[in-house]
Amino acid sequence: MEIRRLPATEAAAERYAAALWLPYHRDLEASVDAHALADRPDQELIAAETEFRLDLLREDADRRLWVVAVGPDADPSEAAVDDLDPTDPAPVGVPGPDRDLVAFVSTSVDECPTVFDRPDRLVVGDIYVAESYRGTGIASRLMGRAVIDAREEDCGQLRLDVDVDNERAIAFYENAGFESYRKQLTREVV
Repeated sequence: MEIRRLPATEAAAERYAAALWLPYHRDLEASVDAHALADRPDQELIAAETEFRLDLLREDADRRLWVVAVGPDADPSEAAVDDLDPTDPAPVGVPGPDRDLVAFVSTSVDECPTVFDRPDRLVVGDIYVAESYRGTGIASRLMGRAVIDAREEDCGQLRLDVDVDNERAIAFYENAGFESYRKQLTREVV
């Protein structure tokens, strides 16, 4: 297993969108009431996410996307998470086509304006582990990678949003030490 920082190339973004982003959102659709992708063919969704992700990665050096790759003979029940040392410098680049992408985390910096008394925050945008690799410790390793990003960017806090009905994610985040600090409210415009 290895963690790699996804480069801002079309091939890398398209592979990520097809192998990780779309399955992540399909999983959320199945478990979170308010989460639904547009009613469009998968290839259109992948193309739109590829373009969107490339724009983000190219325009903002503070945005990072980390992917976990495994070899073709990897056994999810024996995932070698100890090999994923988040203190090692992670290579940038797309894992070879012989390796499957099984997880990702995206991060970005939320700089605090000087008029407020709080530290800059590293925002964990999304985190996903393919179902067959859940419970192996990969998500914890990806959060460790986010902590390293926070340190590298001089951020004093991590922040994330989670859907209120995504109980598995909430339990994971609370177990990782996250606490609620704000409540978001939405309503339809009629």
